[in-house]
Amino acid sequence: MLLHFRALSSWQDQHKVFKIIQGYFIPSREGMRLAEELERRAECVEAVRQVAAHLGLPEGEAPGVTQYEAARKELGLTLSVWTIERRWHSWNEIRKALRGQAVRKTARERSRFQAAVRHRPRGEEWLASVREWLESRPPSLLALDYDAWAVERNQARPDLPPASTEHSIHDALCLFWRETLKVARGDLSLAQAQARQKGKLRRESGGFVSVHGVALIRGFTMGQARHHMHADPTFPSYAFKLSGTRVWRWEDVEAHHKGEPFPKRKRGEMQGEVFDANQIVRLCGLRRHDLHDALRRRAVPRPAGRVSKQPYWLRAEAEAWLDERRGAD
Repeated sequence: MLLHFRALSSWQDQHKVFKIIQGYFIPSREGMRLAEELERRAECVEAVRQVAAHLGLPEGEAPGVTQYEAARKELGLTLSVWTIERRWHSWNEIRKALRGQAVRKTARERSRFQAAVRHRPRGEEWLASVREWLESRPPSLLALDYDAWAVERNQARPDLPPASTEHSIHDALCLFWRETLKVARGDLSLAQAQARQKGKLRRESGGFVSVHGVALIRGFTMGQARHHMHADPTFPSYAFKLSGTRVWRWEDVEAHHKGEPFPKRKRGEMQGEVFDANQIVRLCGLRRHDLHDALRRRAVPRPAGRVSKQPYWLRAEAEAWLDERRGAD
């Protein structure tokens, strides 16, 4: 989010967005100073805008230095040309700000921004907003209700570090919402919850793993895991894609993590050996929305496992099951 903020070309756009995301800057002393400096600059822009309107200048056009100084005294404004130029470094810069153009950043301002950007929530810091929400005794504990609360809270309290969304928390901690709530309440430690999540994924997956499991194995966030898989040329090749999601052999990922040898494989070498949900319903002559009921009635073969909550079937087992059912009929 901070990188998108810095990429905005208009100073007005930056200031509007900053009012919402300033909680990212506040936790560091340098970030607080940056927030104060931007507010002082905003005061200057507003003063020049008032003078421009008083003089009847076109939208986005700034008065000259002499014009401003004479008109600001008529309006009772306290910000002098000297103060504005000290805050903006030159009158030309505030002209650009008023026109909605990009403004020049000083080395000092850039260093302050970098100091603020370096602050990142770590570990249980991601749960601060969840605990704050739980303390409000919400009537519902659904993730959707938490996200709605987070939006309202961020708008109402822009002076506080922003409340993270459930999706951001999941990507950072690699926990599903139920486990996230247990850690936030203190029922489990973060390490315990992640170990349980890892064990559950392994049991359900049938020996395969998506980026979620890779992150838990490596102790990464989901974003770090994605970067690691693309940046590390020694990372194992994926076995197959499941509904577009790459899936690796769990044993290969663990061996790579431990620095142990693992077989060199071709990318997607198991693709023809696996069915996803769409393929299995076509094989069994069903419609996609009938799959859940068909699994309950055992009208389709039992999945070999689930990865990222998506079931998959081994082709040989599924075709053998179907042949057996046809023979029985």
